[in-house]
Amino acid sequence: MSPGEHVLPLLVIAVVIASVLFASRRWPGRWVDHGARVIAVAVVLAEAGWWVISIATGTWTLQWSLPLHLCEAGCFLAAAALWWRARFAFEMSYFWGLGGTLPGLFSPSIPGNFPDPVYFQYYAQHGLLVLGAFYLVIALRMRPARNAVLRVSIATAAYAGAVGVVDYLTNGNYLFLRDLPPTQTALDYMGPWPWYILTLTIGAIAVFNLLYLPFARSARIQEAAATTV
Repeated sequence: MSPGEHVLPLLVIAVVIASVLFASRRWPGRWVDHGARVIAVAVVLAEAGWWVISIATGTWTLQWSLPLHLCEAGCFLAAAALWWRARFAFEMSYFWGLGGTLPGLFSPSIPGNFPDPVYFQYYAQHGLLVLGAFYLVIALRMRPARNAVLRVSIATAAYAGAVGVVDYLTNGNYLFLRDLPPTQTALDYMGPWPWYILTLTIGAIAVFNLLYLPFARSARIQEAAATTV
């Protein structure tokens, strides 16, 4: 992939996200709630686009095409958070979206180049997930509760364990638990298998804690207020 093919969609995504978030704070109103549902539908449609592309090109298989990668499963969590304001779905979407999907935009693993349909699908899906994560905290003003990092970390580990079983049964490589991605990503700098899994786990917990820092004080205040009532 040429630098232009990668930089241009990142710029477009950044401009769209900044514009939507600015508008949501500058002109609050009922449209903000409607906007959340629009993003929820859009992110699910973006994931469905991957299924359509795989089926249309005859490449869909149980081994490679199940929606089990973090960003694919995250689409449904983000949709639930945006549509119903479900707290657990919100916390997962926030930490996965900014801790996992955002880095994925900067080191993409795309099975195609411009102007392949999968190229547009990849950036649309990942861009919408990042927009959704920011929209939840900035436009909808949701906040991760105390111990959110622990809950998300345990849920992520449990999910990885379940996906590992699927990898074993299908001989797949979902979540890249059995091998590095076919294209160069940040995982290439985390050591060989299986050590990059350990490195990634430690790094993910550190990133989750950093993402929680802006809300740590407000969570403590809310907990203190609840205990005095």
